[in-house]
Amino acid sequence: MIDDDVELAELMHDVLKSYSIELHAVHSPSAGFAALEEKTYDLVLLDVMLPEVNGLQMCSKIRYSSSAYKDVPIIILTARTELTDMVVGLETGADDYVKKPFEPRELVARINTILRRTKPAEKSSASSGAPSENAESGAVKSGLSCEITLEGDTLQIETQRARILVNGVKLETTSMEFELMAALAQRPGEILNRDDLLGEVHGTAVIYTRSIDALIYRLRTKIKEAGASVDFIRTVRGRGYSLVGHVNQLSGV
Repeated sequence: MIDDDVELAELMHDVLKSYSIELHAVHSPSAGFAALEEKTYDLVLLDVMLPEVNGLQMCSKIRYSSSAYKDVPIIILTARTELTDMVVGLETGADDYVKKPFEPRELVARINTILRRTKPAEKSSASSGAPSENAESGAVKSGLSCEITLEGDTLQIETQRARILVNGVKLETTSMEFELMAALAQRPGEILNRDDLLGEVHGTAVIYTRSIDALIYRLRTKIKEAGASVDFIRTVRGRGYSLVGHVNQLSGV
């Protein structure tokens, strides 16, 4: 937890401990970066109002870092009520946001939701002796929901393992990025508008539709960086987005 409210951090330490969640709190961005460099964390709780730089700037710095912690899940904590702050938080790479003051059980629920998406896949892969995540096209097919090929490139979305592979290379995605891709994979080739995708990604359409465009941009960038020479996500101006290519395999999502 990176929050300059020492009293809140101490309170949350005790509350989360009762839910078997271990909390390490620091109170400035510089201390936060030092902690991330020193230890691997499952998730970061990041306050918006911080000294040195604000939490939204820090979130962006984490996401665009070349360090190993760049893909750590992030929940933004904000006392502000402006929709813009929430949208910017999601656009800078946050997985979720919680408004202060919050009910501890709500925060615990948000934490557990994200950890369920990120931890089981790692444990499953490690315990089953599965091939490397970076294996070529012979990657394990269990839990495969959708496989799409386009001009020689392959995109795989595996919902059981909550992962996306491009030509066998695993993408490091936030939970919201994965949910968006999984929503598109439910109906490949169909155009889904932003409101439909908002409902799928965040459970309810409460975030400004511009955040969907930001998630799409980040996904396209990651797919390209993974080596794809084509764009699997098609933009239909004024209507929405769809996955394009030949669907080789499709199962229930």
